[in-house]
Amino acid sequence: MTLLKDRRLWLLGLLGVVAWAVGRWVVPTDTAFHWVVRGGYWVMLAAFLLAVRAVWRVARSAWTEWRPDRTDAWAVVLVLAVAGFWQAHEERGFKILSDEVLLLGTSMNLHYTREPTYPIRATDVQGPFQVLQSVLDKRPFFFPFVVGLVHDLTGYRPTNPFYVNLVLSAGFLALVYLVGRKLGGHPWAGALGVLLFAGLPLMAQQAAGGGFDLLNLTMLAAVFWLGLRYAEKPDEPGAEALILTTVLLAQTRYESALMILPVAGLVLWGWHRAGRALFPATLWLTPLLLLPYVLQNRRFATDDSLWELAGQGGGATAPFALHYLPDNLGHALAFFFDTSGFQPNSPWFAAAGLVALPLFGLWITRVLRDANQRRPADAAVVALGLGLLALNSLYMVYFWGQFDHPVIRRLSLPLHLLMAVAVILVLARWVRWPSKWLAAAGVTVLALLVQGLPVMAKRAYEKEYLPGVEMAWRQEFIAHHPEKAFLFVDQDSIFWITQRIPATPVKQAQLRKEGLAWHLRNHSFSGMYAFQRYQVDDETGALTLDPADDLGPGFKLEPVWETRLASLRLGRISRITAITTDDGTETADPGFVSATPAETRTPEQVEQAKAAYLENWFKQLP
Repeated sequence: MTLLKDRRLWLLGLLGVVAWAVGRWVVPTDTAFHWVVRGGYWVMLAAFLLAVRAVWRVARSAWTEWRPDRTDAWAVVLVLAVAGFWQAHEERGFKILSDEVLLLGTSMNLHYTREPTYPIRATDVQGPFQVLQSVLDKRPFFFPFVVGLVHDLTGYRPTNPFYVNLVLSAGFLALVYLVGRKLGGHPWAGALGVLLFAGLPLMAQQAAGGGFDLLNLTMLAAVFWLGLRYAEKPDEPGAEALILTTVLLAQTRYESALMILPVAGLVLWGWHRAGRALFPATLWLTPLLLLPYVLQNRRFATDDSLWELAGQGGGATAPFALHYLPDNLGHALAFFFDTSGFQPNSPWFAAAGLVALPLFGLWITRVLRDANQRRPADAAVVALGLGLLALNSLYMVYFWGQFDHPVIRRLSLPLHLLMAVAVILVLARWVRWPSKWLAAAGVTVLALLVQGLPVMAKRAYEKEYLPGVEMAWRQEFIAHHPEKAFLFVDQDSIFWITQRIPATPVKQAQLRKEGLAWHLRNHSFSGMYAFQRYQVDDETGALTLDPADDLGPGFKLEPVWETRLASLRLGRISRITAITTDDGTETADPGFVSATPAETRTPEQVEQAKAAYLENWFKQLP
């Protein structure tokens, strides 16, 4: 091939291999993390601006070619109606813990310090809320970056991720319509794709949550649409938009980096079709733009606990293995066809998709075999379809890949996108009935009314997820205490910090009793509280404290608020009224005390005392 003689292609490949090798093995671990913390934001900003510019060029070209008609107006109405429907049946809040809170914390630090870390210690002693200590997270940070931009434009608000996902839900549906219409060659094909997702309660949950999975799904759909357009019209702007969008997709969820390979194959195919290498200047930057992902991903190699093998997967010893496949397939079927209402699923979507997928695979083999007769867009569908298939195959050999688990259900979203593509393509290429689109859309609407709407209305799938219920209760406490001038001792201390409330985890409080006693004595906070969970004995009614919430000896607690979190499970918020340190000294909450008659110190002495107090304040922080 002539393209293989292009030295630029080989040089770019060499740069990519060198960048990956250097980032993976050469750079010392501490230096790698330091580079991500100090420079990750700026590299992400450059990638984002370049991608926006490239996509804008393609979108502007598509806009000039667009000839709107009545169906396009109805498509806009349908997209907005479905996005509003999701919001009407879901309460905005954190759905997956602690992922979503950590993502919010990362966006908070990106807004305040331009560092992709999440805070673990913070204070407001000097007036403004200050983060004192942060940790580099294992999660790619494109979603926190987007939320951080919203913070920059509107001010920091803990609710901003929910509104980002609201906008993304409409954007995703619009892309599904465009992809479906392109694949099916009919407006109703696009409408069918939108309606399939409309009846999936899992989508409503993500649209009202604070996680990164909806952005990941939107980026996958964007890559699909750009890939279709590029395959039909391979040019330099199209190649640039497709490549840069894939760079951002790779930094949205860990496994989405797999899509780099099929996109690279599609780009090379487009070069072959165009008869020349479409080499935008920004292509030389891609190894650098992906370097933060490679460096940050080393967190898994330095800390095995980040895989969470001990806590999940039934004693798993490896993150990925073929022997997980049978069990994961069983859990997937249990998720897809559950009819109890405790799974946010759509049996109709699943049934149609699972029937269409084998036919879709057969179609791919025909396209690969009859290369001379395929349409240009077929190459994009094959490449990206195989990429999505590889992505979902990875989930099936993942130790925690059980789709019916409350935390893992969201991983089925890329599979739902693949099934939607398969359904539309199979109907377009295999079914000759003229009314097929209307019939399929009608059955999908019926499934929404019979199954999807009642499941969304009950939201039983959320009520059984205990961490989500606990988080909602914490938010209720804040709503009843808007002054936020207190300190919380809680395992999930980062939640309070993202609400700009000082907090510390239980273990830290146990280690720093003297510091807490000092703050209790000096009125540092309007109150100190502890969040604890209790198990109820069904025979005696006795309460057993969750060991993870046990502050240990020396803390005197006064319950102030209690609620049932689940069957035989209580949540309690208590005020810390006294602390006894290891030397036997007890410090009680002084409450409201009498003031001295007059200040006897000079202003200079007061300033000196204030400086000394602040210095000691920081030393005593828990």
